[in-house]
Amino acid sequence: MSFDPDWLALRAPADAAARAPEPLAGLEAWAAGRPLRVVDLGCGTGATHRALAPRLPAARWTLVDSDPALLARAAETGAETRRLDLARAVEAAVAEADLVTASALFDLASADWIARLAAALPAKAALYAALTYDGRETWRPAHPEEPAALAAFHAHQRGPKGLGAGPALGPEATAALAAALADRRLLIAPSPWRLTTADRPLIEALAEGCAEAVAETGALDPAALADWRAARRAAATVEIGHLDLLALPA
Repeated sequence: MSFDPDWLALRAPADAAARAPEPLAGLEAWAAGRPLRVVDLGCGTGATHRALAPRLPAARWTLVDSDPALLARAAETGAETRRLDLARAVEAAVAEADLVTASALFDLASADWIARLAAALPAKAALYAALTYDGRETWRPAHPEEPAALAAFHAHQRGPKGLGAGPALGPEATAALAAALADRRLLIAPSPWRLTTADRPLIEALAEGCAEAVAETGALDPAALADWRAARRAAATVEIGHLDLLALPA
């Protein structure tokens, strides 16, 4: 499992604007300036570190990913990096952490992997999971094929993504994570992308990526798929639902 650095750069401003303030404030209050050992899972180019480092000034970060090219970019933040296959060794990644973070990761994970992470998370540690896709999308103007296409996209998203055994959880990921961490204090808040014509490159990239996924399902005939793709590329406003979750020690 890896991501194109250009895609990560394209989505970064939308991610930064979407992060829900309540979990961030709760995390900052819990951290209280302590020198926490923070482990960021699936770090990509280091976006989570960039977002949280000002709020956690005494923290010592380890950014974890399996992609050496992304880790090289993440190292530019000044944080320590660690190459690790999270599908196989998530337990090793979090064993010494005071805080585990991740962004836009858990919707790609299986129920098995989330259960393993929750079991391995130290009792003293907190977890901050941001920007997990929740399945809600609004594209305006609306296209008549949107309900069928979105259902097909969700079916595709629930296919195996390599992060644990079995299918990815997709929109159900935050609920599964909350259930696995039910013995902790939980705060969950929406963190939707709200895109306008000023975000045209991101809108077009989303339209293309989703259309490729829907095409693989065969749910729409080629003419309907092409028309729906064009309508999404030209959308005036788009809202993509995400959830941010903060789990604090009980």
